[in-house]
Amino acid sequence: MTVDISGRLLIWGVRVVAHSRRLGRASVGDLRQVYEQFKVADAVHSLEAMLDVFARTARAPVELHASGCRCVSLSECRLLQAVAAVQYGCFDIARRRFEQWLPPSAASWIMGPACGFGRIFANAGLMLPIQDADDTERQATMAMRSWQVGSLTLH
Repeated sequence: MTVDISGRLLIWGVRVVAHSRRLGRASVGDLRQVYEQFKVADAVHSLEAMLDVFARTARAPVELHASGCRCVSLSECRLLQAVAAVQYGCFDIARRRFEQWLPPSAASWIMGPACGFGRIFANAGLMLPIQDADDTERQATMAMRSWQVGSLTLH
């Protein structure tokens, strides 16, 4: 799947935070440093809040690949779609995407940090890509078949 810089920053950020937490590291200094280069360092707080919601309330696993992996999992595609929908004001679509993993109350709560993340990215000129759900699922499936990469789940 071809993802522009804004999408890559989101997916990479999710991977870094999730893997740091899994390893018991509280610091996401590398993430903050990279995000600062794009003038979106404040988005780290929103990203951490979103992933905290997933870590505490997810009822289904989120498949994440390693931070340097060029492949994008179907879960990562859907997460990108959810945050992009929030950024464009399509809140019902975003909530439905989040409800794939989260209970309804958590899916509603995560909208706040997702809005903050989207606003910070938009203010820096980084608009997340909106893609058709069927197209994204097809592309992600093809990408997963062409790269033999182990993945971790956030749950």
